[in-house]
Amino acid sequence: MKNFTGILGLALLAPALAQPLRPQSIIVNPTPPPDLQVRVWVDKDPSKTANPVYGFGENMQISVQVTQPAHVYLFSVRATGEISGILPNAFEQQNFLQAGEVRTFPGPRALYTFTIQPPPGQARVLAVASRRPLDVSEIVNIQTGEARIQGETNLSRALSIVVTPIPTQDWVTDEAFYIAGHFVPPPPATGTLSVSSTPSGAQVLIGGRVVGSTPLILELSPGTYSLELRRSGFSTLRTTFTIQAGQVTRLSLPLTALPPPTGILVVDSRPTGAQVLVNGRLVGSTPLNMSLVPGLYTVELRRPGFSPFRTSVNIQAGRTSRVSVTLVSIAPPPPPPPVRPVQPVQPVPPVQPVPPVRPVPTGTLTYTCEGGTLVVNYISANQVRVFYDGAFHTLTLVRTSPDLVFTDNIYTWELGRFGRLNVRGQVVLFNCRV
Repeated sequence: MKNFTGILGLALLAPALAQPLRPQSIIVNPTPPPDLQVRVWVDKDPSKTANPVYGFGENMQISVQVTQPAHVYLFSVRATGEISGILPNAFEQQNFLQAGEVRTFPGPRALYTFTIQPPPGQARVLAVASRRPLDVSEIVNIQTGEARIQGETNLSRALSIVVTPIPTQDWVTDEAFYIAGHFVPPPPATGTLSVSSTPSGAQVLIGGRVVGSTPLILELSPGTYSLELRRSGFSTLRTTFTIQAGQVTRLSLPLTALPPPTGILVVDSRPTGAQVLVNGRLVGSTPLNMSLVPGLYTVELRRPGFSPFRTSVNIQAGRTSRVSVTLVSIAPPPPPPPVRPVQPVQPVPPVQPVPPVRPVPTGTLTYTCEGGTLVVNYISANQVRVFYDGAFHTLTLVRTSPDLVFTDNIYTWELGRFGRLNVRGQVVLFNCRV
């Protein structure tokens, strides 16, 4: 097999932009599969962090590894653009590797060597891994290693034709670099990117790859790049920037905070049209649909002629909480008695005996009424305390007769055969009995 002078590579697991600047790749899958990756390296640079130098006449070993079972093809590209085949070759026909398997060429028992020869310059090895076998016979002669084409451009074009029938999720490439002879390439011209954000700590992606967090300074080759900033609680920011050699490109980018997560509160009542108060604030009438930040809320419904309704609702982000209520009607007060015409004065009838006064009950009694329950505490013969609408009210006896009437001009408790509670002249509880 012919000796060769050049190979290419890219670290499989190292982050992009963490590597030294390299020449442009010969062929790259535009949508590489996430599960299939190939890594190729030379024996002087297994970590792929340098650009090792091999002297003329020095032997080299090339290693390759895949993350999924795949057929591997290796090509050498010298500094002059001369191309030769490395794998498969006349001595190594078996180029199928299992997942995680590392194969080194030439192996310990191989009958051939890879020897570095002039001219000097930057060289590379290209690795192509495919789940399906490829026909590279139009590119190299496997038996001799001689290429049927010359130049990186022609190799890129030929490989593109070879992989075109293969789905993009079935193939991937990698490269390893080294220097043949004692040629030291001039340092590539670069520019500096300085990117910051408000607030800081945003994840920075360049060309779709994570390169760090703000604030961040990077050395990049001249060109135009896409940039993306991501931070929890803020909208993703996307922009482009241009790097010029020897210049600093500064980006100071403000992030936009996302609105807080909300939940939905749906309130309806029968009958509709009830006022809705949330935490004591009037927000509308039923039926009602509104967004609220997560938390515990007090919801109250009010409608004239109906008892008020109050409950607590826990609002959760992204969820809908419903309050559906059938309001309890308050019985209207009895109509006033009809006005009777004035009758002529009649002789005074004989005095009838006064009916006995009904005694005032004692202690605390709970009455069951139509419309609810009522707790009455008979303080003395002249005063009672009633618990209604969430508060105690002290009422005074205003008339002694067979019926007992206690009032404070707003709440009136009438106790006859059955009890009855009036609020502002309207009956709210009636037919109350112990």
